[in-house]
Amino acid sequence: MRIIIQFFFLFFLVAPINAQTIHPLHWYTGMHSPELQLMVHAPDLPYPLAEYSALINGKGIVLKDSTSLDNPNYLWLDLLIDSSAPPQTITITFQHERGHEWTNAYALLERAPNSATREGFSAKDVIYLLTPDRFINGDPNNDNVEGYRERANPSYKGGRHGGDIQGMINAIDYLAEMGFTQVWTMPLLQNNMERYSYHGYSTTDYYQIDPRLGTNELYAKYSRMAKAKGIGTIKDMILNHIGSEHIWMKDMPSSDWINHGNTFVPTTHRRETLHDPHSTAEDRLAFTDGWFVPTMPDLNQRNPYLATYLIQKAIWWVEYADLTGIRVDTYSYSDKDFLAQWNRALMSEYPNLTIVGEEWSVNPAITAYWQAGSKRHDEYESALPSVMDFPLQTTFVKALLDEETWGTGLVKLHEVIASDFLYGNPYKLVIFPDNHDMGRIKSQLGDDEDLFKMALTFFATMRGIPQFFYGTEIGMSNHGNDDHGIIRNPFPGGFADDSVNAITGVGLSEEARQTQEYMRWLLNFRQNSPAITHGKMIQYTPKNGVYSFFRVHAEQILMVVLNKNEEEHLFTPDAFPTMLESVQTFTDAQTGQSYGRDAIQIPARSVQIFIIQ
Repeated sequence: MRIIIQFFFLFFLVAPINAQTIHPLHWYTGMHSPELQLMVHAPDLPYPLAEYSALINGKGIVLKDSTSLDNPNYLWLDLLIDSSAPPQTITITFQHERGHEWTNAYALLERAPNSATREGFSAKDVIYLLTPDRFINGDPNNDNVEGYRERANPSYKGGRHGGDIQGMINAIDYLAEMGFTQVWTMPLLQNNMERYSYHGYSTTDYYQIDPRLGTNELYAKYSRMAKAKGIGTIKDMILNHIGSEHIWMKDMPSSDWINHGNTFVPTTHRRETLHDPHSTAEDRLAFTDGWFVPTMPDLNQRNPYLATYLIQKAIWWVEYADLTGIRVDTYSYSDKDFLAQWNRALMSEYPNLTIVGEEWSVNPAITAYWQAGSKRHDEYESALPSVMDFPLQTTFVKALLDEETWGTGLVKLHEVIASDFLYGNPYKLVIFPDNHDMGRIKSQLGDDEDLFKMALTFFATMRGIPQFFYGTEIGMSNHGNDDHGIIRNPFPGGFADDSVNAITGVGLSEEARQTQEYMRWLLNFRQNSPAITHGKMIQYTPKNGVYSFFRVHAEQILMVVLNKNEEEHLFTPDAFPTMLESVQTFTDAQTGQSYGRDAIQIPARSVQIFIIQ
């Protein structure tokens, strides 16, 4: 009996521990920064993890420091990776003074060639935004996964419908043929929440794709296949909050990891307090430190270990999935100093990567504040390349719907674009007629086909980087019901028993088919237009319900005319002497029909694109 007990005791001392995680999951050689901080979580050891010492066995790897905070189940290891360190498997040994030890193999992989110089998305691109769960169900076998709380419920507007990464793979050819060159998906990471998990914004694991959508490997495969067709991959990242079912809420790394601890304190959403010269510190913190809802605990990025974690997980995904860009959710809700640190770290590794922040403000002064290069009221230095142009979206809709008067209508559109001087680079703004959090543009415009076509054309030709929500290319509408589950309707043809298929065209109405054909022409024309993709913009003041702007490049000049009136408009080149004084021929970009200076009529409630010669 004594021999058995002694054997058991020895096994207990050296047996590897399975209930542990190390993040990042692995790392890469040849990174700009030689520093790597591993977060080790092991709650089921015979002794607190904080009492263990760590030893690193690897070529060119030095353990600089080992730190524990106020939760002994966590340990942070600071490594220095020499520039000459080869790809290898590192051995990390954890030892306790009472004799217990365990080991972990950690992979240091070779960085992909030219990874640091990867090209981000720009004005030459068109972004397709999709809700993965509502797009295409390419693998019905993963609709329900054991251990995941919410099951498929496609009959419920807020339930999981079954779309997945395999469905995205199935649509690559369609998207490329339509003229889309980037795909931004709503978050794909694990969301093991009880309800409303389909949207992805309540992350429960930063390093794992939700298995109901696929796997990490399948996501990387999708990115490779999309890239081969000329389509980049943009990942939606959340720095501000997590889901309440994240392991951090059950075993918090430190007492200050979450703002307000386990207590729900709602955010005020008063983003103006960050810019108000008369605001107070408590008002600013009430905005940044408050939670969205009880199921979205707010992260405290002022904790340096959490800040490093969020930086490294972003870099890891860029490398692993070969990303061309990142969209940051609820950008300004995070600590502003951390945001500058996060962006600088990403841009130091990838100088040409594109990162766009969501700042949902209709005030261009507030939106512009976050873009790199913008002039500010304080000494804050932002490294964020791009922001979402919410002021333009909101103003455009009002401009089309409001009555034309001296101070309303299209003049407001002119005014908001005239505010471009506030931005570090307005050509890098992401512009959009709608997105996943608002009514579809067709419905915003009262399901008016003429105004809808104006919107498609305007956002495809305006300065900036256009983004279109999935289904816009066939005129999907929410018919006045702004529930998010309705706005994010299933994509026709993406699910079993669909009678309409947007990809094959089967069952599409004539109206939807015409919209799709126009979008296909418009986006492919855009791809081949140097004036739109690389040219500067010039606008004229709207007059009598007509707004005109030009895109100008050495190889091409385009003129876009929006006629909002109920009657046709006689186009008079003499009204645009700066641009058209010597121009003799105007060619309709879509039909190829040419006009002289005195023969141009702009039909009522229409938009026209002219190539100027």
